[in-house]
Parts: sequence; structure tokens; C-alpha cells
Amino acid sequence: MNHSARLFPRKSRLAVAIAALSTVGFAATHAQAQMLEEVVVTSQKRATSLDVQEVPTAISVYSGAALEEAFAVDLTDVGRMAPNVQLNQAGTYPGFANFFIRGVGLSNTTRSQDPAVGAFFDGIYVGFGPSSIAAAFDFQSVEVLRGPQGTLFGKNVTGGAVSVTSRRPSQDFGGYAKFQLGNYDTVQVTGAVDLPVTDDLALRMAGTSRSQDGFYDNLENGLTKAEVDYDILRPSLLWTPTDRISVTAIGEYYRSRGGSSAAQNLDSRIDPRVAGPATVQRVFDYTPPSDKYDIRHENQGYVDAETKMLILDASYEADHGIFTVITGAREVRYDSSTDFDGSPFTVFQFPDNREDQEQFSIEARYASKFSDVIDFTAGLFYFTQEYDIGERREIFVGGTPADPTIVQQVGLAQTDDESVAAFGEATWHLTDDFSLLFGGRITQEDKEVLFCPFSFDATVYSSLSMGDCANPISDDESWTSFSPKVGVNWHIAEDIFGYASWSTGFRSGSFNIRAPRPEVLGPVDEEEVVTWEAGVKSELLDGRMRLNVAVFHSAYDDIQRTISDTIIVDGNPQVAQVLRNAAEATISGIEVESSLMLTDNLTADFTFGYLDAKYDEFPGIDADRNGVYEPGIDDPAAEDLEFERVPEFEYTLGLQHRYPMGESAELNSRVAYQWRDDHFVDTLNSPSIAVDAYGLLDASITYDRYVDGWSIAVFGRNLTDEEFHDFGFDGGTHRAVWGGVPRTYGVEVTARF
Repeated sequence: MNHSARLFPRKSRLAVAIAALSTVGFAATHAQAQMLEEVVVTSQKRATSLDVQEVPTAISVYSGAALEEAFAVDLTDVGRMAPNVQLNQAGTYPGFANFFIRGVGLSNTTRSQDPAVGAFFDGIYVGFGPSSIAAAFDFQSVEVLRGPQGTLFGKNVTGGAVSVTSRRPSQDFGGYAKFQLGNYDTVQVTGAVDLPVTDDLALRMAGTSRSQDGFYDNLENGLTKAEVDYDILRPSLLWTPTDRISVTAIGEYYRSRGGSSAAQNLDSRIDPRVAGPATVQRVFDYTPPSDKYDIRHENQGYVDAETKMLILDASYEADHGIFTVITGAREVRYDSSTDFDGSPFTVFQFPDNREDQEQFSIEARYASKFSDVIDFTAGLFYFTQEYDIGERREIFVGGTPADPTIVQQVGLAQTDDESVAAFGEATWHLTDDFSLLFGGRITQEDKEVLFCPFSFDATVYSSLSMGDCANPISDDESWTSFSPKVGVNWHIAEDIFGYASWSTGFRSGSFNIRAPRPEVLGPVDEEEVVTWEAGVKSELLDGRMRLNVAVFHSAYDDIQRTISDTIIVDGNPQVAQVLRNAAEATISGIEVESSLMLTDNLTADFTFGYLDAKYDEFPGIDADRNGVYEPGIDDPAAEDLEFERVPEFEYTLGLQHRYPMGESAELNSRVAYQWRDDHFVDTLNSPSIAVDAYGLLDASITYDRYVDGWSIAVFGRNLTDEEFHDFGFDGGTHRAVWGGVPRTYGVEVTARF
């Protein structure tokens, strides 16, 4: 990659990061005798609570209060805090998760492909991409687990997991209300209240409403794009009929009537680095605006989404352990329209797509610490989902700007997925300081698809009904896997914990419901990974410094990738979105997380991530994009491709200061800087849409009149107005990038009662 926006030379970055850590560590020796707070995790599903410093895996935990102090909007912001984690949106569809952890993830919007990073809301796995990025409000905690998961989670994932826990009802009456105003006409109102109903019944009502103009000015019609307009209501009920029984019911209703994503078209005549001029410039002679946030779109677009979720979490505490059952149902309706080519011409658009999904899951587990020698967790999991996708396209296929030939193309898919698993993990304590860990997971996954290949049938285009499809294709496949895990844990000293583990992960194969031809419907093979990990977690300087370091090496077989590749249609080459298996890949990395108390009132945070990801084999793709697959040329070229959406280095630095103002108030200030290395955003490494290295600077200051229960804050994000993007497309029709948030700022008033 030939990017000029480097913060400093690559060889010096690790040295700078280590120097920063050492400097802060030296300053911490002058801190007063005060300790960092203990962080308790829930994702380990033990019979007793567990401090994050005792968890034998790489995990980052963020409390709801910490996210509020960072003025996080959604899970995307959480991804900027943890090392080797990117929790970005897909770009082309708002709210569609493209999460990456340790170099693997989902980098497309093909609904039928399972994510490598699982999202879990209050214990329920989210199986559908649209509307899957949770708004950061009224959270108890967010836990980010890196590496293969499965021995403790209901759903198997190869990259990692993001576990979100909302705040639970309390028997004490109380609550809060927040009002936020910001630039881009941002208005957000958030509130929650706890209502004790009886001695054993408590109700919590939480909700938020946010509206915001888009960051992008559509010069074609004078409107903005990518605007936000959503409402969320989350009621929960806690019933504790005895000291041993606890039942929590959580509901959530989400409605979004926001804008579509904003494609920022790139002029291929100025940057003709791949595949020659695109249609938008070659035929229409279009020159995009020079300002990143100025666009010209013919199709204004929209998103009309609705999500309903109901969860029941019940537990019984026996003398020898805890029985838990978590069951949940989720429904999603996602209607959208978007100008994909990012121009004032109809070149490639998605008008009025329709999709619906329903899912149900149940997980039953037992966690016990019945002796001082062995503790374990074992469970059963069942998950099923069905979804119905209707995708319309309008595509320019020839003619002139004055007399263009536009075709209407449509594809339909209906799927039925089912997953059944048994999982467990046990720790055998050989001594007070040394233990062995054993875990495993058996998974059976079945997928059925009814597919109407993309066609130009006007009837199907109008109705989006599978009943009107002349030749629907059905297929099904099953995958079975056993994923073991073993490890050793060692309390090296009183406040130093070390661990090492060997684990495996599995992601089932999937069908390509965007296949332009039946022969590329799939399915692709399952993805498997073997990971070695070792780490040290420590609390130093009498509890004033927390330093955690993890190293890992992962070997992948048949890693799944979505590629805009060349296929032959009716004897002619055509670029299409296809699923492929890269035969082998290896990823190694380092992760550092540290918190240090410089004084009683000043805390510094530091994270650092490094990834070395490479393909060992990647046969079968047209890597040089010349329209012909030539094994002797393309296979070696494919092995040299860099991983998409994977910065080699990244780090964060933060300072938090609390200044007491008598016995009734305090002034809290926070500054944070997050930096990411340059990286590609597509599998074929198109340099025209690659992301240059960038850093984001955030800051806030809060006056908290805690004696009276109110506070007022002023905050700013991306204060240097850094330009960046999250995703891109480089094809024959156009080149465009999506995403990136400019400077935002505002004021927030909070009242607590």
C-alpha cells in the first residue's frame, strides 16, 4: 500500500507505544494509595462471579457508565476501544454489522453468510445482519471476547463474540433522564425508571429517541443523507419469588425511519488504478464533488426498519450449582432503498428492497462449583431462523446518457437455518495456584434455501413473490463439528495470573443468495480454525496499575471470503459477488490493555493491537482482474493479498480526571485518542478504495452536581475532523466508499432521581 497519511514510520510505532506505556507506568509510581475498581464478567457463565483478571482468555469489558462517559452512540464506538477489534457497519446498509476481531469477520451484506463474530444481546444470539448494531443506551456492560468461542456460548463463532447486557430492574425506586443536543441538528432523549411493584416483583422501563440530520449534503435535491431517526423502548420485569429463583423478562421494540447510506463516488479518471475507467465516468462523464461530505444522488433512499425481541432469563440456585434457561424470539422487518453508484444517474441502484426475519433460540445450562477441585459449566443450545429476501436492482447496460438502457433485475431467497449444540467447560484445580481447563462443543447445523436467481422477470420484480418465480432452485446442506479446547492456568503471584490455551472454532458453510447463476449458489465449505493463545493479567503498584498482555496464533482452513470476482455468463466474463474458500490462512497477533492511576483523581488507559495476517493458499480467484483465471499467475498473486479490514497496528490512549468541588460536586474531564493503521477494505485489495491511517480525538468535560442529582456535559468527537471511511467498492460500474463520521459535538443534561 502506498499511503501518505502515516502518523509515523511503521518500524517506530511499536517503540512509540511501548515508550508511552513505560512513561505512564513511571508516573503511576507517584500515585496515592488508591486501587482500580474490580471488573466482573458475566460471559463466562460460572456458578460464582468472576473478576476479569481471573478469566483465562483475552476479554475487554466496558461498563455502561464507561460508555456513557465516552458518549458512545452504538457498538461501533466500542470497537474503537478494544485492541484488534473493528465493530463497523457494512456501509451500504445502515445498521448491518460487519464485525471483525483478530482479522476475521464478515465484510459484505450477503444475508445468508454466518458472521465470524457473534453478537449476543442479553444472552440471545443475533442471527440476522440488518438492525444488529445495538444503540449504546442503558447498558449494564459490553464484553468483547477475542478468539474462537463455543465452549461457553450457545452459538459457535471463529473470530470472537460481543456480549451486551442491559440494566436489570431494581427494587429501589429511581431512574434518570437525559437530554442531548448536538450539531447536525442532533436531538436525543433517553430515560429509565425502576418501579418496585411488590416485594418480589420489579419493573424497569427504559427508552431512547434520537434524530440527526445526515452528514452528507445531496446537492442534487438540497437534502441530507444518512440521517438518523429511531426510537427504542425496552421494558424488563424481574421476579424473585424466593432467594433461589430469579426470572427476568426483557422486551425490546426498535423502529427506524432513517436515511439510506451515502455512497461517495470516486472519479476513476483521476485515480485509474484498477480495471480502467468505471461506467459512471466513461459513459456519463461524471465528476464527483471534491468535498467528502458533498454528494450527488439521484435516489435519495431510505431505511424503514422494525425489530421486536422478547427474552426470558430464568435461573434456580441449588445447593450444588445454578440451573439457567435463556430463551428468546426476535423479528426483523427491514425495507430499504439506496443509490449504490453514488451518482445522479441510474447506473447501479437498489430500489425498494424488502426483507423479513424471524428467529427463536433456547439455551439450558448448569454451572457448578461443587468442590474445591472441579468447577464446570455444561449446556444445550437450539437455534432456528427463517428469512425472506427480495432484492431489486436497476442497472445501466448500454446506450448513451441521453438514451440510457436500464434493466430491472430481481433476486429472491427464502432460508431455513437450524443449529443444535452441546457444550461445556471444566476447570480442574490441581493446586491452589495451578489448574487445567477442558472444554468442547458438538454442533449440528442444517441450512435450506429456496432461491430465485437474479433475473429480468417484470412480474417477479413487481411482486417479490417466490410464487411468481418460473424456476426456483432449492438446496440444503448439513455440517457437523466437534470443537475441543484445553488450557492451563497459573497464579504466578498474588496479583499475577497467567494462562495458555489451545482451542478450535467452526463456522458452517453457507449459500450465496446473491448468486447471478445457479452454479455459484454454493454452498461454500465450513471454516475451521485452530488457535494458540497465551496471556498474563496483572495488577501492580498496590492495585493502581492493571496490565494485561495476550499473544496468539491462529491457523484457518477454508476461511470464507466474499469477492467481486469474474465469472462466465453466457460465454462472456461478468463481475459478480461470489463466496469463496481461501484454502489456508494464518493470523498472529499481540494485544495489550492497561489502566494506571497517576494520582487519586487521574487515570490513564492504554491499548495496543498488532496483527500479522496472511493467506497461505488462495486458489480459484481472478486475482489480477484480467477476466481470466490463470492458476500459474492468479494463485501466487492471491497468496500475496492482504486481509481486508485488518489494520496491522492500532492503539488507544486515554486520560480521565476527576476534580472534587467541595462535598457536593465534581468536574470530570476525559480525552481519548484512537489510531488505526492503513488497510484495504476488499478481498482483492483495490488501492483506490483503501483506508489511509487515521486517528480520532475525542474529549468531554462534565460538571456533576451529585448531591442534587444532576449533571451537564460538553463533548466533542473526531475533534480534528479526520476523514476516513469504513467500506468501499471497486467494480466495472463505479467506484465508491461509504462511512466515516466528521467532527460532532454537543451538550448533554442528565437528571437522576
